[in-house]
Amino acid sequence: MNTEVRQNYYEILELTENATPQEIYQAYERAKSTYSTDNKALSGIFSSEETTQLRLLVEEAYKVLSQDDLRNVYERRVMAAETYSQSDLTAEAIQSARDDLFQKAQPPVIKKLEAKSDLLIDPEFENVIAQRKEWGGEELKQVREYRQLSFDELTDITKINPWYIAALEKMDPCNLPVEVFVRGYVLQVAKALGLKEKTVAESYMRQFRKKIEN
Repeated sequence: MNTEVRQNYYEILELTENATPQEIYQAYERAKSTYSTDNKALSGIFSSEETTQLRLLVEEAYKVLSQDDLRNVYERRVMAAETYSQSDLTAEAIQSARDDLFQKAQPPVIKKLEAKSDLLIDPEFENVIAQRKEWGGEELKQVREYRQLSFDELTDITKINPWYIAALEKMDPCNLPVEVFVRGYVLQVAKALGLKEKTVAESYMRQFRKKIEN
């Protein structure tokens, strides 16, 4: 197994391993500004492809380091680098490992919803949900509100920052990371809401890409 450690996320954001959440956020904002398409100075240093890759790494680094559970999994894997390959240290692999642990540790979301004593089932709306093929931010918001889940409660289930959940519902590209992470967030939110994850994600991303292009 390859023991060479992939570029460290702390190094990407120019942070120490004991960085606080506030320091991580500030470093992320600085890095975003540095590698922004508006920074003309980059054209003489990096190619367009390299700049895009750097922006992707910045988003990956922030995604992992800004969430305590992902950060913990990442740090454990870095410390045991001889056990893991480079592919095990990507944001996607870290999240997958976190999700596996989370599923084992958490009860099904249905039980969490059933625990709400004032939750009323609307057969007509349940049928609309079951039959719906097109999903966007507004539809996710409608289901979240119908399930009587606040942003904080949905964050507890998915571990997604409530800022991103709000941005997903608004389909706001300016406040969301790169597409691969957006799709991952949609899959997690859909699963938490008891929806067909792949159907929702595919439909959402079609609309999201159109929104970016316009």
